[in-house]
Amino acid sequence: MKLFKNIMLFAAAAVFASCETDVDTPQVGSPDNFVAPVIGQCSDVIVNADNSKDETVIFTWSAADFGLPVQVLYSVYLTNGSATTLLGTSSSTSYSVSKGDLNGAVINGLGANANETVSVAAYVTAQLNGSDVYEPIQSANSNTFSVTTFAAALKWLHLCGEFNAWTIASAPIFWETTGGSNIYECMVDFTLPADASPTMEGRSYFKVTAEQNWSGANWGYNYLTPSWPGGDTEQADSNLSLDIDEKCIAAISVNTTVMTIDLKYIGNKLGLIGDFNSWGADEFFTYDAATSTWKTAPVALVGGSGIKVRVDSDWATNWGTTGEASSAVAGGFELGAGADNITVPADGTYVAVLHANRTPYVLELVAQ
Repeated sequence: MKLFKNIMLFAAAAVFASCETDVDTPQVGSPDNFVAPVIGQCSDVIVNADNSKDETVIFTWSAADFGLPVQVLYSVYLTNGSATTLLGTSSSTSYSVSKGDLNGAVINGLGANANETVSVAAYVTAQLNGSDVYEPIQSANSNTFSVTTFAAALKWLHLCGEFNAWTIASAPIFWETTGGSNIYECMVDFTLPADASPTMEGRSYFKVTAEQNWSGANWGYNYLTPSWPGGDTEQADSNLSLDIDEKCIAAISVNTTVMTIDLKYIGNKLGLIGDFNSWGADEFFTYDAATSTWKTAPVALVGGSGIKVRVDSDWATNWGTTGEASSAVAGGFELGAGADNITVPADGTYVAVLHANRTPYVLELVAQ
């Protein structure tokens, strides 16, 4: 009986081994045999304030073929001459975009002006979703079609996190780089309040919100893909985070078209420097999360003298005037990296207010 059982086990093992050997593992076909999608015809588009939010443009294409039924990620691009910009992604064979977002992509991605009619074309790429083994395959360009743009109003988002004690009602606001770009940028001090109980030592946790309440849309790493290591450190509420051990001031850039968030570390202190202090010891700014601005203590300034803003008492990163007055902040100076000294308009005592929640940054001198 024991011998019979052993024979049966051996036979079963042999059959299993035979099955393992004979059944081929499914393979994606050769890239030479991949079939690219074919994008459909596109019609001319006119964008204006009345239709930018409520009307959409739909791009369609035929399915790509990789030799097997696989999950495919499609990416839709617009092109004009040498300029190309990503419009969005889809897992189906169509992509719907609001006219407002299309307007932003043409202006900010292709370099068109507002209130201008430009000729563009579209194309779509296809790649195996979640794999970079194969290069994306690309359709030919669509027919050329025109897009008439308009000057869109700026939209805004908010940041809320440990740096402002999760006070959503006063979560700092930050603005689009230009109207319709869907790219929002700001510079924030992510230092935790002295009485805070950190989620993790040396890290600062936060989320991006659409409104100053939690009932509106809010995004952590489950919606926004962070570009920096550790940005998606596992946490129960999917809050984003960054390391603040070495530098606590960072510039944030959120792209809601492709749902990404980028970070650039700036330093630890922002300072005002100029003739008033003989270009010596900085007068440091304090970040005010409630107003989304940076402010100095009152400083006595002489009319006609020069000032600048810099990081960590060093000239490696500094901002001066572009020569343009701000249209967003009354009396403010638009700033540019490494630009010229800002000229104080008149003798007086001022609080310097840095608006680093908009593009370009703006310095305001508020008379006391």
